[in-house]
Amino acid sequence: MAAVSVCGVSVERKDPLAALAREYGGSKRNALLKWCQKKTEGYPNIDVTNFSSSWSDGLAFCALLHTYLPAHIPYQELISQDKDIDELMHTDRPDWQSVMQYVSQIYKYFET
Repeated sequence: MAAVSVCGVSVERKDPLAALAREYGGSKRNALLKWCQKKTEGYPNIDVTNFSSSWSDGLAFCALLHTYLPAHIPYQELISQDKDIDELMHTDRPDWQSVMQYVSQIYKYFET
C-alpha cells in the first residue's frame, strides 16, 4: 500500500486511520472497530460491537494490549469487576469518543 506524499510528508503517517479505512472499507471509525474485533477475536468475555459499552469493564483494552504485550498483561487472571481505567469506573457506558481516541492511540503506537 503506497503512501500519498503531500509536501514531502506521508499522509498515512500523518493519518494512519486512513490506511486502515482503505483496508477494511467504510469510515475510519468502522474500520477501527473491525480492527479491534479482529485483534480480540478468540478472547473469552470479549465482544466488541461498539466504542462504548463493549469497553466498560476494561477487558477489551486488556485483550487488545495483550495481543502486543502478552508477557505484561496477565489476561487469564483478569476479571471484569476489576475495572482499572478511572474514566470507565464511573459508568457502564463510557463516552465512545474517548474510547475511540484511546484505541486509536493503541493502533497508531503498535501498527504504524
